[in-house]
Amino acid sequence: MSVKLSRVAEELLGDVDALVAHVLEEIVSALPDLARDPRGRELLASTVRDTIAAGLTVVSRGEPATEVAPPQAGLEMARRLAQQNFPITAMLRAYRLGQAAFQQELITRVVASRADAGEIASAAMALTAVAFNIVDLISEQVVAAYQAERDDWMRQRNAVRLARINALLASRAPDAGDSEPALGYGLDGHHLAVVFWCGPDVDESHRLNTLERLVPRVAAAIGNPRPALMVAPDAATLWAWFPTSAPSVPAITEVLAPVPEVFAAVGDPAPGLAGFRLSHQRARQAQTIALAADPEHRLQVTAGSVLGPLTLLALAPESAAEWVQSVLGELAEDDEAHARTRETLWAYLSSGGSLATAAAELHLHKNTIQYRIRKAEEARGRSLQEGRLEVEVALLACRLLGRTVLRRPRDAE
Repeated sequence: MSVKLSRVAEELLGDVDALVAHVLEEIVSALPDLARDPRGRELLASTVRDTIAAGLTVVSRGEPATEVAPPQAGLEMARRLAQQNFPITAMLRAYRLGQAAFQQELITRVVASRADAGEIASAAMALTAVAFNIVDLISEQVVAAYQAERDDWMRQRNAVRLARINALLASRAPDAGDSEPALGYGLDGHHLAVVFWCGPDVDESHRLNTLERLVPRVAAAIGNPRPALMVAPDAATLWAWFPTSAPSVPAITEVLAPVPEVFAAVGDPAPGLAGFRLSHQRARQAQTIALAADPEHRLQVTAGSVLGPLTLLALAPESAAEWVQSVLGELAEDDEAHARTRETLWAYLSSGGSLATAAAELHLHKNTIQYRIRKAEEARGRSLQEGRLEVEVALLACRLLGRTVLRRPRDAE
């Protein structure tokens, strides 16, 4: 450590007020929001004073910076910023501004002491290393305090919000009472409920952050500038309501496509408080069906609007396999040939029994459609007109649930 630098630091320790005032002024001038109230300014001033004192002590004694502890005022300030939803980057910038002002003052004094060029260069290099190490060490602990407080605050805030939303969903009351101002979300208009969740490949500590970042992108994609309401019922799931009646499934599918580890279940848009509840119920039913599907077959976005009678199976999707197989017979076998026949039959039945429409949809000749329908009836063991509605529901179950409801081919057993 430079002798002249150590002496300058020792002199400043005896009268540190002027340096503290100078550094504080530099920080407040650049970041006025850090001192926007008396308590904030008090904490900032204490943080500056304690950090400068620690830095001067290290420099004057030539001690390693590894023993420097963050000021208690700095840790309290970090926790306070977290509670106010204030970005930690502002506090980190304050430390960098303070470091620059601190170094400039000490080097100016070294120069004023008639040091030669070599001494000045040596002092500058030593001071830069010490100041960087101190700020780096303190910043790491301050960020940790901020993040811990932020996580705790978010958990408490989410718990309160979840309790209020669960009460709204469970209530049969026709009005929302004081829930609107508490949630910051209007309940009079239309609501589109979406359930987002992460697959097991996403790191547990990043799941909610991953989901929360998607919500504004979904809102923008469906042309809804107003903020969505969201709450986390667990560490891997996010419930969201968007104040819109616009069609949304294609837009949500497009947003989620680059993140295949995230899934969504979409309810039907509906108005008012009853619609708030109904849309969420349909989204939850769609999620139940999606989770019941075999993972390889699972759709990334499942819409409640396509479930039809399958909403009844949402209560116990594991019971669907036996019923589907009894309705479809051999047509429910899990192989490529029967899958192709099922898709042909679905196109035919969902078009109202139109050979021309099914042929156009599948890019096949009408004769091919007729042939596959006959094959479907042979596999089923009876005419399609016998329990036609059941056949359509069973085919829908196959499309959404895949191997969960299909039977292994006999030659694979």
